[in-house]
Amino acid sequence: MLPFLISEIFLTNEKALKLAFKNCSHFDSLTLKIDKEIKNQLKKKKLPIPLKDSLKFYYGCDNVAVIDEVVGKHLPITFMIVLNKEGYVQFVEILVYREPYGWEIKNKSFLSQFENKTIKDSLRVNKEIKNIAGATISVNSITYAVKRTLFLYENYVKNKIK
Repeated sequence: MLPFLISEIFLTNEKALKLAFKNCSHFDSLTLKIDKEIKNQLKKKKLPIPLKDSLKFYYGCDNVAVIDEVVGKHLPITFMIVLNKEGYVQFVEILVYREPYGWEIKNKSFLSQFENKTIKDSLRVNKEIKNIAGATISVNSITYAVKRTLFLYENYVKNKIK
């Protein structure tokens, strides 16, 4: 039996994208189909397969943003990762959290740990990324989601956007 689950929306997709591109008059998008090759590469890197068959990378004014989901303890966590075009994390936002515990991952003190990280950083929980007691699954999920986004951007998107 699942514990009482709660869903809290912190940011809509529209508001999140406005935040990502606040100084930009417009932005474009590129859809990355998560095909068999990409799934195999993610498995080799021990990164979670996206929950959807494709991911949309939004880009403009030197920023790239992805709104995605990763499984928490029971339900998906919706988040946005904003990179600069060189592949450095600018910031991470939790858009929707659907669990009764672990919501502390939405706090700036946790999310700011990802800022300025790249694919070259190992991003290990309890090493570079501090864990949160009672939120271990959520911490690991978001950490792997950031690593996955950096991997996908660096290997499949970076050279396709202007």
